Amino acid sequence: MEKFFAYQKDGRIPCKYGRKCFQTNKEHTDKYKHPPTKDDIKEDTKKITRKRDSKGKVKLSNHTNGESSNSENRTNEESHNSSETNDMEVPERPEQIISISNIEPNSINSTNSTNSTFINNQQSSTEYAVPSIRQHSQQQQLLLTNNTLEDCSVDDGIVPCTPTLFTPRRLDGETVSSPHVPSSNQVQRFTFVGESQPSHTPDSNDREQPDPPVQNVTDSDYLKTKISELFLVDEMPKEFYDLWSFCKRQCSTHPEDALLSVGLKLVGPYDVLAGHMNGFNTNDIEKTVLHWRYYYDPPEFQTIIASTGSEFHIGYYRDVPLASPVYVVSNDSSKNCIIQKLGKSLFQALRKHLQSMDSKVATTLQKKLLAYEKRKVTEILEGRKCDPVTKTFHKAGIVVPYDSKTDIGYRPLSESEYTLHKILKSYHEASESKKLEVMDKLQPIINYANIASDECDFGTGFELGIDFFCDGNPDLHRICKQLLVTAYNLLRRPQFATIIKAHLNNRKKGLNMSIL
Repeated sequence: MEKFFAYQKDGRIPCKYGRKCFQTNKEHTDKYKHPPTKDDIKEDTKKITRKRDSKGKVKLSNHTNGESSNSENRTNEESHNSSETNDMEVPERPEQIISISNIEPNSINSTNSTNSTFINNQQSSTEYAVPSIRQHSQQQQLLLTNNTLEDCSVDDGIVPCTPTLFTPRRLDGETVSSPHVPSSNQVQRFTFVGESQPSHTPDSNDREQPDPPVQNVTDSDYLKTKISELFLVDEMPKEFYDLWSFCKRQCSTHPEDALLSVGLKLVGPYDVLAGHMNGFNTNDIEKTVLHWRYYYDPPEFQTIIASTGSEFHIGYYRDVPLASPVYVVSNDSSKNCIIQKLGKSLFQALRKHLQSMDSKVATTLQKKLLAYEKRKVTEILEGRKCDPVTKTFHKAGIVVPYDSKTDIGYRPLSESEYTLHKILKSYHEASESKKLEVMDKLQPIINYANIASDECDFGTGFELGIDFFCDGNPDLHRICKQLLVTAYNLLRRPQFATIIKAHLNNRKKGLNMSIL
């Protein structure tokens, strides 16, 4: 034991070969320390046992292998209890170990009084037994604390094991909280095994755990998830990635710029594929949902292609955020709020737009798109599975759950679309003094929509909110936000509610709607 604790206190670097090291030159031994071999750990011929006198104090007695049957019984009892406590428990502080290898039989009486005083001074009368050493034929086990593990981390004889279930107890059997023997939930314990048991030889580089692997930003599953998290929508359809593959053939270094020859650029979620949005995460949702969102784009509209010279843009239209797009649509926010339906395929929509350009470059690109579409594109959008309940001002219509038998889900506004247009126009043109008079005409329409929402006709408030949004008057943003956030939440579309709140809080016009 003295050699083992001497090895612990040795300040030299532990040799990574441990006991198997064959080098004996002075330069090596001066720099590295080697753990003691199992031959150095010999069985003590004398064991200290504990007995209590009539006053309950602990006294020490020396037993040898040739003593009376009481000694043999005590030895058998210790062997029986070895399954509960390990006979090689090492206290957390090695200097507190009581060495008995050099104790003479005549000096035991004087030692008893000293040990009794030492034990009585421990916190809460805590007592712990001096470890005894047993020679096993195949292996030796030594429980180490974190302090001993730190110095022996490169020893080939140390392998992880399950935490010990050792519980400190007094000699009377009562469980105590010992400051010298840490509990299993305080420190992690390891087992020191002999060379006869196979063990893993750790390298010196194993001291530090490697950093977790960094997510590959080119992984397809990661990119799909990233788009969904940043834009609060379902996964993009397959044709979305087909167009990216086509543009990579045209411009391998910057696929997002492959359509610049015809005045178009891949934007929005394509910037995630291009690696331009690696610095954004879910904490930046209020910014990312506004990435390339134009003034008249409702939450259902997601821009993916933008013109470089105007506010014309192409995107997907979703009725539900966590569902596939239903159409490819376009809008020019510099002209109006009207959303044009271009079809069920992004390639078809692009070819239709290129046909209207009437240029050689557009014609060539159109042929390449058609050839690639025939070879690679196998899926298109499915379209709407039910008709919209009303057209609204942007003409794309809205879809809400509606039961035709009970007539629950939607009811028309209290005023026609034409009348609502006229009232909103007069409110926009009215002076500050006359706006209150126009608001008196709008208030009954708003109240009617709120009553409809209370009666489960959620589509009514949804329609009025979209009409206010398409009118574009900043003075109505507060009412518009209240109507749409309520409608989206009632329709279980909270992602759209988040988008409309962020948009109305930072709504602006212009060509470049990028947040980068």
